[in-house]
Amino acid sequence: MLEFRTGGTNVLETRVGNVVQYLAEGVKIYCIEVESFPNHVTNMYLVLDGAATFIDVGFNGPQSQKDLARGFDIINTSFGDGVDLADVANIVITHGHGDHFGMLEYGKLKGRRVFIHPLDSWVIRDYSGTYQNWKRNMRELLFEAGCGRDLDQIFPVEQLDYHISEYDLVEVVDGQQIINGYEVYHTPGHSLGEICLRVGPLMFLGDHMLSITTPHQVPTSGWQGAGLMNYLHSLRKVAASGVDLGLAAHENAIYPVSARAREIEHFHMRRLEEIRDLCRFAMTLYQVTDEYYRGHPELIQASSLDDLPVDDVLLALEEIKAHLEYLVDEGRLCVTGVDSGVPRYLAI
Repeated sequence: MLEFRTGGTNVLETRVGNVVQYLAEGVKIYCIEVESFPNHVTNMYLVLDGAATFIDVGFNGPQSQKDLARGFDIINTSFGDGVDLADVANIVITHGHGDHFGMLEYGKLKGRRVFIHPLDSWVIRDYSGTYQNWKRNMRELLFEAGCGRDLDQIFPVEQLDYHISEYDLVEVVDGQQIINGYEVYHTPGHSLGEICLRVGPLMFLGDHMLSITTPHQVPTSGWQGAGLMNYLHSLRKVAASGVDLGLAAHENAIYPVSARAREIEHFHMRRLEEIRDLCRFAMTLYQVTDEYYRGHPELIQASSLDDLPVDDVLLALEEIKAHLEYLVDEGRLCVTGVDSGVPRYLAI
């Protein structure tokens, strides 16, 4: 058992199997770890506070359903709370990425109220159309980078078996209080409609902050891209909230939140300097990305972009373009020598 002090309140953390219980001010919170994809775990949070509420629901599949059922069994047998899926009235989606809402196709969840920011609600309203838009955007990114990788090799998730009419969709905005007075923080960055949710002395962070990984960044010109500048602003916003304990959608609890926010900001500032230094000579997006990760193979578990599957190449290109875009906006880089639609970046 661990104990945290946050906002003048003691929060107790207890783990049993794939479930972590948090007790704070009479509110019970259970983190149920479900495997959304192989080696990719999503933390589904069950908040018991009069109403039963899920914060994010992972991606649907046999293993995630099995993990969810196991979690409820532990909650009932080890922690003594008589609760099951039928008791869940609300689902809060922190942002419109499939590993946070894909389980909406699970029949046992249908009929609930679903809360999401309007800038990401279109993703769950029309997932199939969104997927096609994303593929077009990724083709444009590969073309702009001067990269000839085959987009047809990406992991296909073209449709999910649900209709939004099967849910009561509620769009939420910054500062709004929902359910039992939980406060919405709009934190664009990882996606345009990313939200964090303050529940008593805790903050549900979604993918806005993670305990180990620095959350993926997308340029403003990209699909769902809010840009690095917006992300850093959102990072400071949450750090200044006064909440010390953050519960993220992946990895571990974050404590204290403000210290982790400073670490993440410092990481991006260092990356910006390294990228600008690489651009002493005019370079394409692909060249900058490849050179940067050759210097940091630990970040991609490979020696170069050529060793990565196309899914990971796309993520790497988005990440570096977000930083290039930031430097251009700051007047520290310029775009030059556009050749056949492929821009080059040069330090000023």
